[in-house]
Amino acid sequence: MKILDIGCSRNKIKGAVGLDIDPDSDADIIHDLANPLPIEDNEYDLIYCRHLLEHLGTPKDVTNLIKEIYRISKPGARVIFEVPHFSYYVSYSSITHKRYFSFFLLDKLVNLIPHKTVKKEIRFYKTFRLFGIRTLANRFKEGYERFWTYIFPAETIWFEIIIDKSLQQEI
Repeated sequence: MKILDIGCSRNKIKGAVGLDIDPDSDADIIHDLANPLPIEDNEYDLIYCRHLLEHLGTPKDVTNLIKEIYRISKPGARVIFEVPHFSYYVSYSSITHKRYFSFFLLDKLVNLIPHKTVKKEIRFYKTFRLFGIRTLANRFKEGYERFWTYIFPAETIWFEIIIDKSLQQEI
């Protein structure tokens, strides 16, 4: 199984090929994500894109990366996206964060590529999980993000998908 960890920084997934712009990272491939990925089509079985999208400069950079992930994924590949939720204090604690994500924004972006959903969820601190906030927020996502997000802030948004190339549509 070929694994790619995009934006691996200094904590690359074990057994993965790391890709990052920082030469001081654990990356095997040093690359600026504003450019197409230097990877062949249909190359990877599993791709991690964790805590990366919020660092990209323009909306076009984000959409281009998602399309590139589709291109380099084998049919049936698993892709994991994780970003800080906009209500999480970490979203605003780094000058390198340029994007803020709600569940619905990440969903809209991921829906640019054909896929089957394994899991799409808003994740929380342990305390909020114990009180059932996670269950309610994930059942009523729009209500949570409109009315309750600043009372019960989330930590991250986690999407796990399987790439569907059966349609071979233009993306």
